[in-house]
Amino acid sequence: MRPCTLASLGGDPHTQTMLGTWLLLLAIACAVWLWMDALAARERAIAYGRELCRAAGVQLLDQTVALKRVRIRLVDRLPTLVRRYGFEISIDGSDRHRGHLDLQGHRLGSWSLPERTRPLAIGEPARIVVRN
Repeated sequence: MRPCTLASLGGDPHTQTMLGTWLLLLAIACAVWLWMDALAARERAIAYGRELCRAAGVQLLDQTVALKRVRIRLVDRLPTLVRRYGFEISIDGSDRHRGHLDLQGHRLGSWSLPERTRPLAIGEPARIVVRN
């Protein structure tokens, strides 16, 4: 009669294969989670962009929202993923101006939009206002 031993103590080749399989599955699950989180963050950026543009009286050009930068920054003494999304807006429907917003985790951090105080003359650059 053989004494019972733990699989981790024995030299069982199946244990190492199983560990490799679990690590691969974990890596795939992490990649899927990161991808889904990135898609959800982009959707939040589009929603925040629409809200900001509606308040400013300008039109957000939806297909122009793109991730520009990702960094880790301390927010409220906690390391937080900060994503910067750039986008284009139109003031009168025939022009394009750039803006951006920063998502700090799931919250809107800072943003920048051209200020619309009066209609711009042809060729006149938009004035950029940064709000935090």
